[in-house]
Amino acid sequence: MNEIEELKQLKELLDTGILTEEEFAAKKKQILNL
Repeated sequence: MNEIEELKQLKELLDTGILTEEEFAAKKKQILNL
């Protein structure tokens, strides 16, 4: 899975309330290696 697909999946989890904004931001940084 590439970064874009992973981010889309994470966004879905955020939108459904499974992930918090903080968790989403942390995972996004991890995926993008920031």
